Amino acid sequence: MTAREFSLQLDREWAEKVDDLHEFVSLVGLTALRALVQKSPVDTGRFKGNWQLSIGTPEAGQLETTDPSGGATLAKGSTAIAPYAGLKNFPPVWIVNNLPYSERLEDGYSKQAPGGMVGLTVAELQTMFNGEDV
Repeated sequence: MTAREFSLQLDREWAEKVDDLHEFVSLVGLTALRALVQKSPVDTGRFKGNWQLSIGTPEAGQLETTDPSGGATLAKGSTAIAPYAGLKNFPPVWIVNNLPYSERLEDGYSKQAPGGMVGLTVAELQTMFNGEDV
């Protein structure tokens, strides 16, 4: 095998690994979003509908959306993460809920979610991925 052939083989293998990593990041992002939405308490559905997934930078605004079931929020998150597979780099995936009462809910204010959502989801993801930081 020549040096050029070896280099081309390494390039192919690296490209496959990068694709696998992009797929993994997308999977973790959607898994986290699904868990957050499922754990979210529901009154009107506005809180559940305000989970926003983005790539690179966190969303800054609030949505007027209500989504009691969470289905529309998950569909929107799936659409938002789709471009990740085609990226050359690995920007962070953000999941935010910018409603002013989100911290209170995370701190156990709701009887429907007394343990919050974010902390529980992070712990579940760490367990799911063998304790690795995600």
